[in-house]
Amino acid sequence: MIRFSLTTLGCKANQYEGAALSQFLRDRGATCCDDGPVDLVVINTCCVTAQAMRKSRQAVRRALAAAPAAAVLVTGCYSDYHAARIEGILDALGVEPHRRAVVGHHGDYAACCRQVLHALSGHVNQAASSSVQVPGADLAGTDRTTQTIGATGRTLADHGDPDGAARNDIWMRVDVSRRTEPSDSHALSIKSGRQRAVKEKAPGGDTLGPLRRFEGHQRAFVKVQDGCDAFCSYCIVPYTRSLVRSRNAQTIVDECRALLAAGHKELVLSGVFLGAYGRDTAIRRRWTGGPSPLAHLVRQVAALDGLWRLRLSSLEPLDLDEDLLAAWSEGPRLAPHFHLPLQSGSDRVLRRMNRQYSAHQFRRTVDRLRERLDRPALTTDVIVGFPGEEDDDFARTLEMARHAGFAKIHAFPFSAIEGTAAWLMRRDAPPGRIVRERMAELTKLERELAAAYRQMFIGKIVEALVDGKSASRHPQTAGRPGRSAVRWSALTDRYLTVRFAAPAQPSLMGQVVRLRLDVVTDEGLDGTLAD
Repeated sequence: MIRFSLTTLGCKANQYEGAALSQFLRDRGATCCDDGPVDLVVINTCCVTAQAMRKSRQAVRRALAAAPAAAVLVTGCYSDYHAARIEGILDALGVEPHRRAVVGHHGDYAACCRQVLHALSGHVNQAASSSVQVPGADLAGTDRTTQTIGATGRTLADHGDPDGAARNDIWMRVDVSRRTEPSDSHALSIKSGRQRAVKEKAPGGDTLGPLRRFEGHQRAFVKVQDGCDAFCSYCIVPYTRSLVRSRNAQTIVDECRALLAAGHKELVLSGVFLGAYGRDTAIRRRWTGGPSPLAHLVRQVAALDGLWRLRLSSLEPLDLDEDLLAAWSEGPRLAPHFHLPLQSGSDRVLRRMNRQYSAHQFRRTVDRLRERLDRPALTTDVIVGFPGEEDDDFARTLEMARHAGFAKIHAFPFSAIEGTAAWLMRRDAPPGRIVRERMAELTKLERELAAAYRQMFIGKIVEALVDGKSASRHPQTAGRPGRSAVRWSALTDRYLTVRFAAPAQPSLMGQVVRLRLDVVTDEGLDGTLAD
């Protein structure tokens, strides 16, 4: 029996693809192991920031340190962005070509996984004269690269997927005949021969099939959309993933129904640019009129039996049109939590970022949410120290954060990624000392805003999904855990983490419980079982 380990980094779309990889391998007889010896290590990488790239490289080294004789499969966005760097790491670690594969979103995950399993099962014809080619895209080099694994005398095209019949039909057909390269000044700087986006149809993780259960998670992520052509000046994702495309709504509903039947009570619809679901581009000015395709999908999923909460992973402020916002007033199943990446509160910086909204439009979206919903949880991303950011620009970001009253701010310093337009602006970035000072100021504000938002719910009784056992050291105000009790962690519909004491048996994992919220803590809240 083949034993494998899996490490996934990055966004919810990547997490979904990692879960699909694991399911695909397990369906073919392999066993996923958290510890002990393994035959195969799988690392599903990310390259959204320089730090994510470092973590991806570290994950490869760490996995091989734990299993130096294992075969290696490296997938994900970093495999598209810089396959040659990964190959160099594997060379340095002494991983022979016959026991490794690097495949990105422009390759075929399913075919690659089948060939890896075939090689590990000992059915490789060592006498064959040709090797299987695993396609990948090395965007940091001149040409696309290939990597061999095993030697079967057949190409990946010869490996049909008998249990993947009609899989090409799960993606909506969209008209891409009008697709052109971006014409704005930021995106133009990316048009070099070695950094041109690969725009062919890319199977990637989409060949792995729908999930039946999101192993290891109480909340199930469901990828409904892939690809982006908005070309934010700091982002490399349009170069590593496919054209903008959306999964067929019925396929999504069927998958969600199966996940609910497997015991998941919360679903999170995810995408690379979720607001572009059902459209052929992420560039909003090219959208045609009519009802929101995302709103229609949300209503279909929200109507499924067994669902406690439906959450959307991330939206841009202008994605929340009237049709989509109206869905929240039609029932309690839609979580009143909105992740709206701000990135900057300065119009000048937003233009340099090539974002598709203004500070005023962001503020107006926040106001509309507050007018329509009861204390919605607003979370966000902010880039600190973007090239050209001055004190006044950062002050506008702080002011916008105060106005929005964010429940959580994910702040990170700007990192220049070669191949993006912002790479050419990197010398205009503020000095490191100033960036660190701004990060500290924003972090302090974030703690104040988060505490103020949590304080609104003290004394209230809320429902929450139990998703783990807590390692928190904060004291419990009531129901201190004794020998027969443990500390549990649960997540509310407003994305508040609540820790509480309850008996270890029966297990509450994956259950929806009613909690009284007692004390605000640094991590969230402490509470007590209300029943």
